Amino acid sequence: MCKKTFSFLMIMCVAMMAMAQTKSVNIECGGLEKALAGDYTFSSIVINGTMDVRDFVCINDNATNIESIDLSGCSIMSYDSRDEQYLGIHTHFEADEVPPSAFLGFLNLRTIVLPADVKSIGEGAFAGCEQLTSVQNTSSIEKIGNFSFSGCVALTDVEMPATLRRIGDYAFDKCASLEQLDLSPCGQLTYIGVRAFAQNTHLATVKLPTPLATIDDAAFAGCKELTSVVMPAGLKRMGEGVFAACSQLTSVDMSQCNIEQLPAWTFSACSLLSNVELPQTLTSIGEGAFGYCVSMQKIALPASVNRLHDFAFAGCCAMKSLEFMPEGVETIGRYAFYHNTSATSTIIPRTVTYIDDHAFDGCISSVNFYSFREMPADLGEMVFANMDVENKTLHVETVSLSIYESMAQWSDFGTINPATGTEEIEADSQVKVMFEHYNLKVVASREIEDICLYETSGMMLHTAQPRANETVIDTRAYANNIYVLKITTAGGNQTVLKVARVIR
Repeated sequence: MCKKTFSFLMIMCVAMMAMAQTKSVNIECGGLEKALAGDYTFSSIVINGTMDVRDFVCINDNATNIESIDLSGCSIMSYDSRDEQYLGIHTHFEADEVPPSAFLGFLNLRTIVLPADVKSIGEGAFAGCEQLTSVQNTSSIEKIGNFSFSGCVALTDVEMPATLRRIGDYAFDKCASLEQLDLSPCGQLTYIGVRAFAQNTHLATVKLPTPLATIDDAAFAGCKELTSVVMPAGLKRMGEGVFAACSQLTSVDMSQCNIEQLPAWTFSACSLLSNVELPQTLTSIGEGAFGYCVSMQKIALPASVNRLHDFAFAGCCAMKSLEFMPEGVETIGRYAFYHNTSATSTIIPRTVTYIDDHAFDGCISSVNFYSFREMPADLGEMVFANMDVENKTLHVETVSLSIYESMAQWSDFGTINPATGTEEIEADSQVKVMFEHYNLKVVASREIEDICLYETSGMMLHTAQPRANETVIDTRAYANNIYVLKITTAGGNQTVLKVARVIR
């Protein structure tokens, strides 16, 4: 055989193999098996016409090594089976829905083009498709079912349409290559399910739509590249641990949403989280909600908060002070501030009636405690354990001095001082404070970075960042004459003073 003839035959063989790898068929519902006539050697298929679950089963049973599927030229019709179950235990299949488990575990599938009128992705439809990189033609989708794309570790691009209403549980769980999630066009989306985007370890940006009402348990847990999130105004409910273990998360703005409870473990182990704005509707901080947020130095709680649950701020070892609790907090849970080793002062508002076991366990740097309550709050067991309490000072109202001295655990403080006149709780000697009629003047040798004025109940009246060595606060709008003033100067030096306004 001459070389030219051999080369020609080789070219023809390669061409025939290429043609065999791509299959194009035009079918009606249930007709795919007949159209393929037992030939499943293709790696790519284009289907036109109409199809139902029987045609998906044909692919599921015989072409699990397929790499590309183009359904843009067909429509998916409904089907009810009286005698046989398909794709597990299912007998009823909706129109315009990719059936449940249709391509479950297709390890070679790389691309899928959906019919233009598809409205739903069935449960587990593409779960475990480890090489799937893109899903096209999603513009009409209203529902993404549970586990739909779970474990699609190569998935980089899914367009979220304006029609989308619901994202199911585990829908995109462990989609490790997904880097961006823009749900802002989804004006009808109200629900994101349990662990819907959990363990998406490269997800760096998330944009949420205004109508979103519910984000369920651990929806974004373990998204280690996520840095900031703005929560939508429509949000009314969050599940537990929504952002737990998002180790790069630094900033969260929740100021516009309407949730009443910050659930358990919401930001647990978010080791870089330092800036959180909470909604004014909030009434409680859930168990471990900020547990081991080791970079958080301060947080402003809304006045509506009345309960801090167990471990709420446990392990927040960078917190500079614990005098942020506003008027309204009634209960402080077990280990609520466990091992807050940086706080040098603690102020407890008069509304607190009960402090549970080990609440301040290990707060070794908090030299000064200030209790506004005339009758001491009831205490659980070992509230002040492991903090060398005999070398700490407790500051109380003069009328309450003898009561605190007689109460278990409160009496363990090495010094109990009546807080009268101008009392230094923790003071920088280079800070001077004086009243000039109604104007409270503060002068410091260092630049004043932050200044806060509180009622003795703990309610914040005024806050500012002067960025100067001198500032004045006009107190005419405030009825009381006794205040607590907290001043932070350059270098993080803090002064906390109780000051009396005397009008002559």
